[in-house]
Amino acid sequence: MKKTNRVSYFIKFIWLIGLIALAIIAFHLDNQIQQSASETYSLLPVIWSKLVISIIFGLYISLILVKKWSIKLDFSLIWCVAIPSLILSAAFPILASLSLSGHLPEIVESSPITFGLQKIFSMNIVGTIAGLTIILSFFNTQSNNVEQ
Repeated sequence: MKKTNRVSYFIKFIWLIGLIALAIIAFHLDNQIQQSASETYSLLPVIWSKLVISIIFGLYISLILVKKWSIKLDFSLIWCVAIPSLILSAAFPILASLSLSGHLPEIVESSPITFGLQKIFSMNIVGTIAGLTIILSFFNTQSNNVEQ
């Protein structure tokens, strides 16, 4: 077995240990925030923490997918995936914050779009995709020889 092959296995094993540690930390943080929210009757910290945790998980998952650590931007991934998914994942927490502060019109609060955003947000997958594509768009490893 080559030395570089061992290093590759070791790095992936360390990444897995980091993922487990991140999951444990996120679980305990989420429990503390939910306990605080149940005492104060404020769900806003829960909503924002779910967004931040999902983005952090996406950022961390993307670390194992980066092959070459040299910055080479992929603007199509940034503009077509990263930014829209970041906007979609942050839309419901922003609307909830505006609603609780009284700055959101009643028509927007009761619109089907708000309920749709709540359904999208509850899955936490869009935040994970946002974090994942942010890192992958900065460290693009695809060749630009193919023009489409």
